[in-house]
Amino acid sequence: MKKILLVLLSALLIVLAACSNQTSGGKEEKKKIALLMADLGNPFFHVLRDAVVDQGEKLGYEMLVYDGQNDASKQPSQIEDALQKGVSAIIINPADESSTANALKDAIAQDIPVVTVDRSVKVDGVLSYLVTDNLKGGKLVGEWLQKKMPEGGKVIHMQGVIGTAPQRERGGGFLSVIDPKKNPNSKFKVIDTAVGNFSMAPAEAAMSDLLSKHDDIDVVFAQNDTMAAGIVRAIETAGRQNDGIVVIGFDGAKEAFDLIKEGKMSVTAVQDFKFIGSEAVNYVNDYLKDGKKPKKKVLVDVYMSDEKK
Repeated sequence: MKKILLVLLSALLIVLAACSNQTSGGKEEKKKIALLMADLGNPFFHVLRDAVVDQGEKLGYEMLVYDGQNDASKQPSQIEDALQKGVSAIIINPADESSTANALKDAIAQDIPVVTVDRSVKVDGVLSYLVTDNLKGGKLVGEWLQKKMPEGGKVIHMQGVIGTAPQRERGGGFLSVIDPKKNPNSKFKVIDTAVGNFSMAPAEAAMSDLLSKHDDIDVVFAQNDTMAAGIVRAIETAGRQNDGIVVIGFDGAKEAFDLIKEGKMSVTAVQDFKFIGSEAVNYVNDYLKDGKKPKKKVLVDVYMSDEKK
């Protein structure tokens, strides 16, 4: 009888130990996805961040978020940190198209899927480049302006970070419609160009200088809404708010719609960062679970909006 009890007790202990291992040490650790943002100082990039984080957590991933603070030198070390923490995938909004290349090569060599959003990066092996159709967006801005001012006018062009895809493509699309050098039928004249680095303070400072330089300005196209907000501030500071200057932005940020409602800004080209963010997570999730690969480059449409939200 004692032998039977000992056997039963031993079996019970084995079962309890197995259960204990399943509930503690046996629990599968969450896979990690790193999101590297170029500049979370730009409020509109919060939309992209939130979309990525929400979808990632919904699918059961632990999300690691890094802010490049508009400094291209920060992202390579942030990528290295993410790799050391054992991430399974990287979603990156590159601060610079070349400085992150070597660090991303290490990730790709480890078969870690990389999806770039909003901007591309100069490296082979990226899973997908998911981006707003910036060239089309720039053209839409130009076409909107032609309808708004069929007789033409004098235009200021405020560019973002020089060399980035959004700067080149938004500007290229816009100028292909508005600049008489590229479109002989245009009645507009680009009287000056400045660089605002996609940030409010630099754009405000640059616009202040331009207002001192030019007495007659009809239009300012800012390649993002954050710069457009800086431009509006410069116009108000200079006391030129009654000049009827048409201010155009690009993004579809809340600050833009607030300024449109106040009559200080005319229109913005809206990009769908919510879709881009959630879809980027879906791409890496499908790859990690089933090895499914998306298209190498996916362009997302833009539309013009002057809604007073």
